[in-house]
Amino acid sequence: MKKFSHLGISLALTVLVGYLIYLGVPDWDLAWRVMIQGRPQFLLAGLGFVMLHMLLRAVRWGVLLSPVKRGISVKNLFPITLIKYTVNIIPPRVGEVAASFLLAGKEQISTASVIAASLLERILDMMTVVVIFGFYMAFFSHWYAPNSARGQEVMLTIRSYSLIGFIALVLGFAALSLLLRSDQWLSHLPLRLRSILVPFLDGFRGLQRGGVLFQSIILSAAIWLVITLQLWCFMLAYLDHFPLVGSLFLMAITVVGVAIPTPGGAGGFQFFMDLALVNFFSRYLSATDPNSQAAGISNGSYLVSMIPVILTGLYFLNREGLSFSSISRLAEEKSK
Repeated sequence: MKKFSHLGISLALTVLVGYLIYLGVPDWDLAWRVMIQGRPQFLLAGLGFVMLHMLLRAVRWGVLLSPVKRGISVKNLFPITLIKYTVNIIPPRVGEVAASFLLAGKEQISTASVIAASLLERILDMMTVVVIFGFYMAFFSHWYAPNSARGQEVMLTIRSYSLIGFIALVLGFAALSLLLRSDQWLSHLPLRLRSILVPFLDGFRGLQRGGVLFQSIILSAAIWLVITLQLWCFMLAYLDHFPLVGSLFLMAITVVGVAIPTPGGAGGFQFFMDLALVNFFSRYLSATDPNSQAAGISNGSYLVSMIPVILTGLYFLNREGLSFSSISRLAEEKSK
């Protein structure tokens, strides 16, 4: 029942976002023509950065898990990373949980530790995006000021929530570091709760090791800079010119769209990319119909970045003898 409620909410959000996108596009025929006319050399370059991004995520996952088990092979981490993203297409998004159980079984380590490392990945991702966006705001935002009242509202909202989010993440990071500093407080907990928490906290031990933390920070920065290059290549596939630093803003704002719990982030990604292109980078779009052109660009970028990942993830899923239903059922059963 819970699964169907998640699915219903996700589909409702997809319909809502899709409807908002539909209303904002005057000419869908033009959007379609734009989408299929991307320059193949830049689309392929963007696809290359998509796969590099996945590889870097796999390497970082292994680094974060090194305090639990050293030397986890990228040959195991990379396929499971793609499986994780593929499973997240279907609501509820249990990709992290399912992939954690799969990796834990392969490597004979605690599932709780793998889940904790996956959670730490998300925290590092959020902090990295906020830092990169802060860098953009400090040095480049005046170059690409919003060209509409709506754009000004968007910029004000992003600034406010980015600051609040960064403070919350830093405080959470500090609290977690304090908890990891000493294990004495665990002795006051019931044995059953302690047996759950100890392996879970082990997944965060990378925070205590300078080398692991440093490597993770460097890899996190590399991941999001590669995503920025990916988006830049997609922009150049459809536009004659687009600034590299402008892609930093596209990266940050599309993260918001992907966070909306629609299947595979569909709709949310396009909505926020359209919003950014039309309200901040309209000088690079057609003066005749920028909204339709932006819709073609965002849909083309989404399809090229997602379809290869999904197909490769399905291949690895099949290689493991699993299906969407079996891995989702496994994640739900184990998480109860």
